Amino acid sequence: MANPGLPIGYVFSPSAEASMVYLKRKILNQKLPSDVIPTVDVYSCADPRQIPLNEFKHGPENEWHFFTNKREGNLIKTTNGCWEELEDGEDEIKDSDGGIIGFMRRLDFHYSNPKDTEKGEEWYIQEYRANPAYFTADELVDDNVKEKISNFVLCKVVCEEQIPPPKPPTNSSSDDDMADDEE
Repeated sequence: MANPGLPIGYVFSPSAEASMVYLKRKILNQKLPSDVIPTVDVYSCADPRQIPLNEFKHGPENEWHFFTNKREGNLIKTTNGCWEELEDGEDEIKDSDGGIIGFMRRLDFHYSNPKDTEKGEEWYIQEYRANPAYFTADELVDDNVKEKISNFVLCKVVCEEQIPPPKPPTNSSSDDDMADDEE
């Protein structure tokens, strides 16, 4: 990701329609309006706390954007839980002319270990997927573009609670044991 050269105080929080512009340009390998969104395999992370959130630096607190590969199904299992799609399904994203340019689905994270759930962090993803009809016939000539449309998404990862700062690493096991007892 190139240095975006953004002004001081810039906060990246695009609308659904603007998110689709970023996704379309990324799929077509075109220059992005602001090159701030990293590509990360979000769904391969054990849980939301394992996503490299520090790679996205320009959004509001507790909101991060990533390009990633789409995973099929309403339930995406991870090592420490699962991402589950809401029953509502996908919402259509329309441009200013009313054309359907993409779709958004929300996935909530559920920890498999009840102890992790007690941390009070509620995570969800808004996953933006491009509508093939959003592309011109000339853009769809390339099979690579067709594959990216099917398999590439923009995710907005959100934590609804304040995330505590990470604890500094300790060198002795007795320090770790004491920290566990304090929680």
